[in-house]
Amino acid sequence: MRIINAEQLGFSQEEIKQQLEQLDQGRTYQAQRLVYYPYIIFEFTIDRRRFFHPLKGYVGCTIDGVNKIGALADTFPELAKVEVSDQNIIALDLTFAEAKKIAEDFLYNSISARKKVITAPKLNLTKQELFYRPYWIVEGDVDLPGHFFITVDAVSGKFHPL
Repeated sequence: MRIINAEQLGFSQEEIKQQLEQLDQGRTYQAQRLVYYPYIIFEFTIDRRRFFHPLKGYVGCTIDGVNKIGALADTFPELAKVEVSDQNIIALDLTFAEAKKIAEDFLYNSISARKKVITAPKLNLTKQELFYRPYWIVEGDVDLPGHFFITVDAVSGKFHPL
């Protein structure tokens, strides 16, 4: 068992089952297991004092801890300490230094594309944190030959095939 920083569940095992069966009538679903997926979030201050297109403020980036892909983050997630079995935690596959470099590159590219700037603004790291997002592993058409699995984001309720 390990204590981790995790986002809080938005959907219980039973709620996931009910929602999926309501959306896809005629099929049965069973949320089998809750797993925790790693992310590292970074918050930077941005300060670019130019006559044209000045930029100032905060910008955030979340890095997928397995696939090493960046995404813009509007806010820092609300986290809570959760005790989780090691077998339900997906292993982080990069260091903080690697993740920071990915975040900076992602933000420079995003800012350059959106703001049409030639020179990259200065980013100063203000906050960084490893956190985990819970996902349900759900089996569809339980006990049938054509059964399948999907992952359901336990915070937002969005689902993806496995």
